[in-house]
Order: sequence, then structure tokens, then C-alpha cells
Amino acid sequence: MQPAPTGSDAAPTIFEKRRGGDRRADQQARFELALDASGVGMWDWDLSSEVIAWDERTCAIFGVPSDGRVPYALFLSLIDPEDREPTRAAVDRALDPQGDGHYEVEYRVTTPDGERRIISARGRALFVERDDERVATRFVGTVLDITERRRLDAEREMALAALRDSEQRYALAARAADSVIWDWDVVHGPLMWSDGITRVFGYAPEDVDPTVQWWAERVHPDDQPRVLSTLEELQRSIHLADGIEPHNAWHASYRFRRADGQWSYVVDRGYAARNDEGRVTRMIGAMEDETERERLEERLRQAQKMEAVGQLAGGIAHDFNNLLTVISGNLEFAQDDLPTGHPVRRDLEEIGRATERARELVRQLLAFSRKQTVTLQPLDVSDVVRGAESLLRRVIGEEIVLDVHLESRLPAIRGNRGQLEQVLLNLAVNARDAMLTAGFGSPGRGGTLTIDTAQVLLSAEDVHRLPGLHIGPAVRLRIKDSGHGMDDATRARAFEPFFTTKAVGAGTGLGLATVFGIVQQFGGAIALESVPGAGTLFSLYFPVAGETGTQQGHMPRVVPRRADGATILLVEDENAVRAAARRMLERQGHVVLEARHGADALLVWRERRVGIDLVVTDLRMPEMGGREMVEQMRREVPLLPVVYVSGYSEQSLPDASGAETVFLEKPFTMEMLLNAVERVRGGERDS
Repeated sequence: MQPAPTGSDAAPTIFEKRRGGDRRADQQARFELALDASGVGMWDWDLSSEVIAWDERTCAIFGVPSDGRVPYALFLSLIDPEDREPTRAAVDRALDPQGDGHYEVEYRVTTPDGERRIISARGRALFVERDDERVATRFVGTVLDITERRRLDAEREMALAALRDSEQRYALAARAADSVIWDWDVVHGPLMWSDGITRVFGYAPEDVDPTVQWWAERVHPDDQPRVLSTLEELQRSIHLADGIEPHNAWHASYRFRRADGQWSYVVDRGYAARNDEGRVTRMIGAMEDETERERLEERLRQAQKMEAVGQLAGGIAHDFNNLLTVISGNLEFAQDDLPTGHPVRRDLEEIGRATERARELVRQLLAFSRKQTVTLQPLDVSDVVRGAESLLRRVIGEEIVLDVHLESRLPAIRGNRGQLEQVLLNLAVNARDAMLTAGFGSPGRGGTLTIDTAQVLLSAEDVHRLPGLHIGPAVRLRIKDSGHGMDDATRARAFEPFFTTKAVGAGTGLGLATVFGIVQQFGGAIALESVPGAGTLFSLYFPVAGETGTQQGHMPRVVPRRADGATILLVEDENAVRAAARRMLERQGHVVLEARHGADALLVWRERRVGIDLVVTDLRMPEMGGREMVEQMRREVPLLPVVYVSGYSEQSLPDASGAETVFLEKPFTMEMLLNAVERVRGGERDS
């Protein structure tokens, strides 16, 4: 921009005209009042001079003395260096004859007292024609201090950015937690949902009504009274009625229907927002899908219940075994003492048959509690099913079709053939009863029993639902029937011992409990699927046997009895069992030394050690068990013959790899005890 001419003939400014008695003074006064109200300052630059005329408001905005005249150079010096050149360029553009004369710019200034301000300036250049040229003669405009506005705009933008960031983080957190966020306008009624209602529960946005009624209709009918009553209690608090304690939080657990009709277990939490008068205006909360956790907890509760029942069953069976040992022992004594043809013999035989049935019942209890003595060997599941097929056909009868599909060359599992056959038999009997009994719309006139085997590869998802198994190959055995099926309540208790849906006297309730125990004893797992009216499917999974050697069983066989008697240390804490065993041994000509437990037996050992030929001991006894007792004795006599008596699994028994150890399972008969004694004395080696 070329410097404007200076001199005393410069044109008067609009301010000077106003002071000179302009005939429009009244209108000008009103204009001044409007400017005062708006805080806008005015400036007028006669371009024939380098001095700009400022009114009092402009001088106040820039913080300079209000003499009304500011040199252009001084004006530029007040502007921050970063904004100075852009402002000069804006002035040049406005005064350019080729332009439209408009001037609009923002710049920062620092007042003489150090205050920083942001200025918005607007103006327009006035042009005249001189010698056929367009020349700017005057430059008039306004200034406005927008410092506070910019500060508020910056704070508002920061608040909006923080809100957007908070909303984004909240949305991400809700998505990560599988939460559904809801916002309820308590005053006007709308209930809004986040997109989690689609992601978590499958509802399309157009299917969701923004009402409490829509939500309440999807709460499980059994949970509705409880959940809605807690909500009503909160609503009563909303109105702050006299005598009602205001609540700020709401919490409920209930079942919520998904879009596909399935039920999800949810935990819902909401928090109330109150106005200055203390009234609730809205509630904001989150609904979390806890279905998977509920399933895991239910599975844990079921496992703990089964474990507790198993411990109880094992304890009962152990004590009952002792009673059966006493009963069967004394029964044999009575039978031996009665002459042939005595009328009481028939009664004793009936007692013997009842004892055998009781022994079988105890075996089932021990199988369920996984404390039964069992020998695990490599087994081909298909081969076991094939061998039991004819028996199964006889058991299920002609009304039911047996459909068997067996995979050849299955990898071996570690199990017991007799127990696996028992599993097949128990499941077949249950299936037969289900197909011959009407229920859930099934006529009960027969059906099809399908058995198949296969090698499968278990995934992470599989082992998640089949506790105890590992990812990798496994053998699957499936038994499916077309019977009446089970409802949820029956399915939940199917494996509990003594639970049965059959009529009184028609079943013991130990069939599936025994299956459960045997499968777990093999290191496997069992899955049950059943729908009322659509049959039942049992899927049994067994881990593939490793490369280690097979466990050798201790199969008792009849051993010839030696004529010479032995001195036997008999250790048993149950008096009746000990008395019965003593009589059995003495009848064979053995000399018996008695002890109540391991500590008592060690005292006898120290006194009569040289004369003791072998030890017959229970494993579990108070003060000192049989294992610890024998370890101390064998420090002095390493090859001391021992007969361990136990009703528990071999996993809890000492090593029996040597010929000096024999296991005897409770309950035992006199023949079994004497046979075990002869075997450990060397009859097995001599034969």
C-alpha cells in the first residue's frame, strides 16, 4: 500500500462531523447507544494521512489513550507478530483498486499493560475516480473484542471433545463387557437402548420399542413379579412421598428373552439422576449377559453336589462293606455248623442271596463315588459293544430296534471291560423303559435304540463343556433312544444317586449314577441331551490310552491250601469285622494276633516280630493306617507278606508290583480271605 498524503487539508472524520452539529444528530445519538450496547468500536482512516481515527470504545479495546488518533504503524505494532503480516495483507487487499474493498480479519493483540485479546475487525474502503483511475480515499470499519467468546468456544469444544471421548470409551467398555446401556426418561417415559441390544440379544433396531412395557414383556414370567416390584419401589421413591427413603440405585437379576426366543441370565443395574429439587428425572444403567457365567456356576454347583454325594455314597458303602463282611462271615460259620438237610439252611441261603444283592448295590455306590477297586486295561470300545450286542438285544426286547454303527480300528482307551459292559447295559435298560413308557406325547410302544462309536478330535469348546478332558483325539460312544425324553428338572438330576422317575420298587436310582462314576473312573466325561417327546442322547467321551504300559490286575484265583498254619497279625479297627476274620483264619488252622490299628499293631510287632509270618491289614484306620504301618515293618523285614484289605480304588493303594502283596476287596467271604492268605504265602509261586 502506498503511503497516503498528509497535511492540514485532510478530510474530517465521521466523529468530527458528528461533533460539528450534523443535522442528523438525533439519529446519530441512537446509533451511539446501539454501539455502546454491542461493545463495537469504530475506526475511520482518511487515507491521505497515516493516522487512523479511533473512537473511545476502540481505544479501550486496544488499551491505548483515548486521544482518538493512532498511527497505522502503531496499530500494526500492537498486533502479535504471528498475526501482523496477515493483517497487513488483509488491509492491502481491501485497498486494492481491483478488489471489492471488503476487509475482515481476526488477530491477537497485547495491550500496553500486557493483556492479550482477540479482535474481530471488519471494514470497507471507499473509492473515487481520479484521472480515470479508481483510488481509495477512505477506510472505515469496526472492531470487536471476541476474547471471551473465543474462550467460551474453546471450553465448549474441549467439553464436547471430552464428552465424545467419554462416550466412545464408555461404548467400547460396554461392548467389551457385553453390556447393553439404557437411558430411561422417568418424567416423559421413553426408554432408549444402546446398540448392545442388537449385538448381545439379537434385536434389530426397528423391533425395539422405546418403552418400559417392551422391556417388561421380555422378562421371564417367573421373574416379573420380583423384578417389577423392585422397580415400583424405586418409582415410589421418585415422587419423594412422605416416609419413603429416596433410592438412587436399582439392581436386579432375571432372565431376559432374546430375539431367538432363548433365555439369557442378566444382571441389571441402574442409577438415578435427580434435579435440584431432589426428584428423579432419568435413570441410566447397564444390562449384562451373565448366561455363560451362570452356566459355569451351575456346572460347578452340580459338580460339587455330585462330589459331596459321591463322598457320602463312598462313606456309606465303606461302612456297609464292613457290615456285609460280618454278615457273610457269620453266615458261612452257621452254614458250616449245620448238618445237611437242616430246615434252617433254607433261611440261611435266602440270607446269602440277599447279601449278594446288597454286595452288588454297594459296588454300584462305589462305582458312582469312583472308589471301587478296578483294573484299567487297554480297551477297544467298538469291540466291547460288538461283544455285548447279543445281550443288549435280549435286554431291550422285540418291541425295540437295535441299530449299531461301529467304527473299526478305534484307538484304545484305558478302562475295564466288565464296567463298560455295565454302562451299556444300564443305558440300554433306561432307554428301553423310556421307549416302553408313555410320556410327553410319546406313545410308549417301542422305538429305536442307536449305538455308534467314532474317533473324534476335541476342540477347546468341547473341553470347555466336558470337564476333565483335554484338546486332542478321543473316543466317543453314543447311545440314543426315541423315548419320551426328559424335562429340564429331570435332566438336571439325572445322575444323582437314588433319583428315579420310575415307580416305587421299579428301580434303585443308581443306574445313571453308576454310569457317571464309571465314565469318570475311566478319565472320561459324559454329555446328556434330551428334549421332552424327542428322545435322549448320551455321548460318552474317553481319552485315548497313552503309550505307557498297562496296569496289571491282581486277579484272584483259587490257590491250593497248605497244611501248615501261619502266625498272622490281623489289623482291623472294626471289632465285628476283626472278630469275623479271626474266626475265618483260625478255622484254617492259622494263629491270629489281633490289633485295632497301625500303632497298636507296631507294639505287637515289636514283641512277636520273629514269629509273625504275614500281616492282614485294613488300609484306612484311625491313628495309623495300614500303608504307614507296613512301611515301618518292611524296614526290618523287606519281604514281609501283606494282604491289604480295602474297599477303595487302587489309585489309593500301595504299590503291588512285588509278589509279597495281595489286595482283598471288601466285603469278602471266608474263601476269598483264605485264598488271599495262601497266595501271599507263596502258593501262587509254588503252583
